Amino acid sequence: MYDEKTTYNFNVNSFDIKAEYYKRDIDDIFIPLVRRFDKMKQNAGRRIIVYIAGPCGAGKTTISLMLESLANIHTDSSAQAVGIDGFHYNNDYLNSHYVCKNGTKVLLHDIKGSAETYNFEKLYDKITALKYGDIYWSGYDRVIHDVVDDVIFINGQIVIIEGNWLLLDEPCWRDLAQFCDYSVFITAVQETLINRLTERKIKGGLGEEGAKEFVMRSDAENIKRILSRRLKCDMELHMKEDGRFIICGN
Repeated sequence: MYDEKTTYNFNVNSFDIKAEYYKRDIDDIFIPLVRRFDKMKQNAGRRIIVYIAGPCGAGKTTISLMLESLANIHTDSSAQAVGIDGFHYNNDYLNSHYVCKNGTKVLLHDIKGSAETYNFEKLYDKITALKYGDIYWSGYDRVIHDVVDDVIFINGQIVIIEGNWLLLDEPCWRDLAQFCDYSVFITAVQETLINRLTERKIKGGLGEEGAKEFVMRSDAENIKRILSRRLKCDMELHMKEDGRFIICGN
């Protein structure tokens, strides 16, 4: 029975995505987790903000959407899941601005997805506003490969925010921790992450060689940075190659 899977269908950045989770993980990890969020919300008497962080390719987006679904079914609180990809700089900016990395001037568009390609101030202001009221949130469209401002209205009692850099222990980024009521960090072995990311790039329109080149040039470096420079979390989950999850430390 516990080896059975439950299938979820999500729309992620304009793509229809099917995600499968083991019933054991849903019953033993994810339903108790959303019930914890609900209890925190009831005790606090206000909106709860949850961060789902981890390296690219770890399944943060679908996990956040699955948690949204479970919370809306198994708790008395309304839940919404959103990502931070809508806070990338737009393509015009990325194609006209540079950053110095390892002594080399690099076009931001060539490292899209790294922390430097996000408009941190805009994200910080939005999360600050979210703490105190209902707001419009920006999204990302993978069909046009660009941000779309203020397209998601957030009024949920539990707001789950997912993103690579939410627990980054570097100047500015670490300041986001003050807004988080509960944090989850998801890990996986690097080979699994690389394979998942390559498949994602191919689905997004890149050829196989171009996808592999981009992932190894940009995403692999981001994975190392995210794993080595992170703040403490409230729960760490390890995603195994077969899709099962383990609570680290248990």
